[in-house]
Amino acid sequence: MNLIEAGVVWTSPSRCSPLDEITVEYEWRGLHGQPVHLEVSDAAHHPYLTGTFTSQNGKAQTTFRAGGAAGVHHVQLWTVGPDGREYRRHGCFRMDVQTSIRTDHAVTNELFGYLRDGLSQTLDISIVDGKPITHYKAADNTRQNMAYPVYAIGALRYFIRDVKSMFEALFSYQYPDGSLPDHIYSDDYPCPRTSRRLRSCMADLEIGAAVTLCSGWQAHGDGQWMDSMLPKVEKSMEYVITDPVTFDLKHGVIKRPHTLDEWDIHFTPQGQQGNMINDKSLYVIMQGDTACMYDACRSLAQAYQQLHNDRRANHWLRMRDHFRRIGNELFWDGIKYRHHIHLDPFDHGDFNEEDQLTLSSAWAITRGFADHKQSVSILKEYLRRWNETGDRFPWWSLQPGYPDELKYFEPVEPWRSTQGYYANGGLFPLVGGELCRGAFQHGMEEVAVTLLADLHFVFKRDRGALFTWYDRQGNAAINAPHNQTNHDAWGLSPWTQAVIEELAGIRSAGKCFEQVSCAPRWPAMSCHNADATAHFPASDSYFSYRYVLSDRRITLSFTGTGVHASFRILLPSGRTCTGVNVDGKPVSFDHQMVEQSEYVVFDLPIRGCREVICDFQGVCHSLQADEPPGAPQ
Repeated sequence: MNLIEAGVVWTSPSRCSPLDEITVEYEWRGLHGQPVHLEVSDAAHHPYLTGTFTSQNGKAQTTFRAGGAAGVHHVQLWTVGPDGREYRRHGCFRMDVQTSIRTDHAVTNELFGYLRDGLSQTLDISIVDGKPITHYKAADNTRQNMAYPVYAIGALRYFIRDVKSMFEALFSYQYPDGSLPDHIYSDDYPCPRTSRRLRSCMADLEIGAAVTLCSGWQAHGDGQWMDSMLPKVEKSMEYVITDPVTFDLKHGVIKRPHTLDEWDIHFTPQGQQGNMINDKSLYVIMQGDTACMYDACRSLAQAYQQLHNDRRANHWLRMRDHFRRIGNELFWDGIKYRHHIHLDPFDHGDFNEEDQLTLSSAWAITRGFADHKQSVSILKEYLRRWNETGDRFPWWSLQPGYPDELKYFEPVEPWRSTQGYYANGGLFPLVGGELCRGAFQHGMEEVAVTLLADLHFVFKRDRGALFTWYDRQGNAAINAPHNQTNHDAWGLSPWTQAVIEELAGIRSAGKCFEQVSCAPRWPAMSCHNADATAHFPASDSYFSYRYVLSDRRITLSFTGTGVHASFRILLPSGRTCTGVNVDGKPVSFDHQMVEQSEYVVFDLPIRGCREVICDFQGVCHSLQADEPPGAPQ
């Protein structure tokens, strides 16, 4: 019996991405115009499409969009044969998923490529106590040091499968009192005189690890693993809020030696005192530590809620609220956050430390520590100083840095921390990325797009590299030439999040994209067409959409592995939504204004492949799809 006699199902293409069109052709001599029934199941064996179409003489054909779980999808067709009995045939195709962004805007496509490829250049696998550990090279540290999951998991989780082992290594070296190291060296580290683990004067190690461990868990969703790690995390958090070296009982917040914001550069009026706490340490309470503590408590509360442990979730919710309230009372000055408050006397001479704008100000926005009004105020202060100083980018570690005449830092290479250098006023991409995220979140999309244009300029100029810091003229600078890295994950991570989570607007609201926030902001980037997929390889979960902006409507097709999606769709400037249809049926919606930006807001279940149409009043002005506003010349 040949294929046509038996009946054969062809699928084209045989390999695809989410929302790609799949054509199914059914060839069988028994087809004579009778209806053919179709069922398509995803790789998790969940049917996501059923339908009926009509055959012709010996053939039947239909087209649909692929969706649901990644992997091999099964196509089942059945009809009634000439003998009156049901006749079934089967086919299949493979749907592959990866984090991707493709638009009609060349700069956006190129920028995403730089970010994706740069992150891949930071990755390494090292052996710690005989076990392979996936990690990334952290800025100006040696490649063998892997105790910094704090800074990059938010972006790396979109591209790597192993987001567990670096945390397992970190907590395996936890000290008996619950504290964590900020240096852990692999088995092949070449210096036998250096301890395998070290802890500097940084105060945010434990709280930062709590935040990023929860962020990594969102990507893999392994509840048993999380249950095994949370007691260690809680022990580290207990250390932070009980040890007199790290906590100030008078104010009820974390304390640290007098450092350059969150950096491990400790100094006194007599000058730099190294990186470790010692008997000369003079203490401060610092806004960034309090905001990070708020973020850690928020992250742990969310994790416990998803693990159905209401008692611990409520504990961390109360702690979250405490740190946000008391931190804002202590540090908010009406325009921005203060750098820090001195616990020990420290004479800065005529220098007005209260005027400093610090890198933690940008984090305060994206950590949710600052409310909307405060966030807009901080962003406007960055813009004011950017215009006033004429510095190439507003990515300051400190603005202004501590003046050279105070003689806190010796002006010697390579560890130069004089004013305008490194953490004492240099420009850090990690700050710019957080500012970009914050601007998107708080209705200042045009500012965010300008910042993205600046980043694209840097990538193009520096052959796709992104360094740890830049001087005030925007030139790449090196602080540790013996450990130079051309691809700094600390800087790449927030910019990647800005593109995936804010511009494309896809964010997992819980673990594994079960609940999705979808807030596409493509009008800000002058994009008409965009395909966006955010994928967690650790769980093979994802959310994907295709977006088309025309003169009078936005059409958005979407699919994913989750259950529910909350949409906040940015309208073109000056336009108002007149109706939302989902799969051809009208649904209710709300309007939300964020500054001058109008969003259309509604919720939908994720079920197979769906299509949303948002109609709006008026005609959208012609959009330019070549350069975003504010792009440097």
